[in-house]
Amino acid sequence: MRGTLRNVLRGLVGLSLLTVVTTCSDEAPVTSPTRVTGGEITDPASNMNVVSSVTCTADVEKGEIACGDVPVVDGETGLQKIIVGGQGVFVQLVSSAVSYNSGTQIFQADVQVGNRIPQGLGSADGLTTTGIRVFHHSGPTVTVGTGTVTVANADGTGTFTGSNQPYFSYDTYLPQLFISGAKTWQWSVPVTATTFTFEVYVDADVVSPSGFVQMSPGALLMSVGGGTETVSSAILDHVGRVVAGTVTYTSADPTIASVNLTTGEITAVSAGIVDIIGTSGGPETDGRTRVTIDPPTAGYDIDFHFLTSITASQEAAFTAAAAKWTSLITTDLPTDSVGLPFLWCGGAINEYVDDLAINVIIGPIDGPGNTLGQAAPCFVRSTGSMLPSFGFMQFDEDDVATLEGNNQFEDVVLHEMGHVLGIGSLWAPYGFLADNTGSLDNCPDTPADPFFTAPPGNLALTTFNSLGGSSYTGNKVPAEDGFGSGTRCVHWRESVLDTELMTGISEASPTAMPLSEVTVKSLADMGYGVASSGWDTWTCPFCSPPAGGAPRAATEDGGFQFVNDVLFLPLYTRDASGQVVEVRPGGR
Repeated sequence: MRGTLRNVLRGLVGLSLLTVVTTCSDEAPVTSPTRVTGGEITDPASNMNVVSSVTCTADVEKGEIACGDVPVVDGETGLQKIIVGGQGVFVQLVSSAVSYNSGTQIFQADVQVGNRIPQGLGSADGLTTTGIRVFHHSGPTVTVGTGTVTVANADGTGTFTGSNQPYFSYDTYLPQLFISGAKTWQWSVPVTATTFTFEVYVDADVVSPSGFVQMSPGALLMSVGGGTETVSSAILDHVGRVVAGTVTYTSADPTIASVNLTTGEITAVSAGIVDIIGTSGGPETDGRTRVTIDPPTAGYDIDFHFLTSITASQEAAFTAAAAKWTSLITTDLPTDSVGLPFLWCGGAINEYVDDLAINVIIGPIDGPGNTLGQAAPCFVRSTGSMLPSFGFMQFDEDDVATLEGNNQFEDVVLHEMGHVLGIGSLWAPYGFLADNTGSLDNCPDTPADPFFTAPPGNLALTTFNSLGGSSYTGNKVPAEDGFGSGTRCVHWRESVLDTELMTGISEASPTAMPLSEVTVKSLADMGYGVASSGWDTWTCPFCSPPAGGAPRAATEDGGFQFVNDVLFLPLYTRDASGQVVEVRPGGR
């Protein structure tokens, strides 16, 4: 992106509330966004270059709302930001559970926000979620009957198109064609009022408020000597309407791939990954196509995208951790086409991956102590064992220097990388987690002896038994049963496996944290091909009776707890048609 553009995209939209329900409900929380399916999304490029305001009329007696278009000229007086709109064209508000309670005099509906423009709503930089606010531009105004109607449960008031305008806040980021979770809107309506009207706007940051160059395809897989490929492009304004102009193409590294300046024809030069950049010459954000040339076909590879600055010593820790895991995972996985326009994983990605790519951020989390790092897989292969192809790791900048000073940073990176591979993070959704009550699709607050189950975890169980676990009398291989969500159920049990790398408690330096054969064989149970040696020496220290006992506090090891280090993010893959689909919602 050329320069820092943090302008705000505001969409003037209409509210269409159709479903009638006879009872009231409490305010609904805003949940994770979901993808809109079907052919109901209107092409924003077909919209006229005027703003389309929508006036909504609420019929209290019938318990419904109808909306009609009223055109407003672009650049309305008093607006400091960009105004666009059109219900069902650029944004969409949909609803359910519309009702009126004459006793409380509350008229309400559950409202969702949908995004129909070809860039995300709710982030100015593509990394940080700033959220979406829907505010009343005018009204509510009684049109039939008497009395005054007011917004009853607004999240706040602000100055948008005027002063003291009530708004509802959606703390989410919406990619194109995604719709938010529902939030309950309420109006205080006296029984003497029969109908009222109002207008609303949608206020949200976008990355490219001055427009952008859209490149197609977004990713290419090529080989040296395998012929050329050609990219195409279009210059679009902030809502996706075509802008006249000419795109020129450059290669970020001509030693990997060259590109014709005007035609977009790409020639592979050498193995590597390179961006082909499309530039309009105007204020629009550059477009990019990521080209992967001759990806390795033997062995398992891990690549990093460092989204924040990183020192040489920190990069060395990531390199060493990746080398450890790739020495233990031997099978090359199919190259996967990953396309995620989401913020769940630290930023968007559109590329071919062999075998695993990880977005990495070193930045603020929660201050010194507490959460040191967090990780999760984000995209899995659509065939076979559905192993991860893309993931995310972030580390608290307030803790990294201390960890480096104590020679613990590499161990923390190694640990979090294990979660990206699926250790702990995929146990429950892939059927590897159980307790005394049976299979655990979720991890309860008080699991009854959770464990990595066999089957399907036969190799890990056999290895655990051979390394001292045969005398352990609980369920095996025991998963963590304490320390709270984010640690519980997604690590080996500290009170049994103690120093092992993937327990939820670290060791104080210089005590080693061995990556054991149990962990390696658990990866084999999940579908990875693994080496026949190379893991660290380890035997179960607390397997003999009396087994386990109460989990020890982190201070007993002189280390720290991995607090909330597994992020329960949505998990995505591609379906048979190539469409990105969600296979696991966010949260437990």
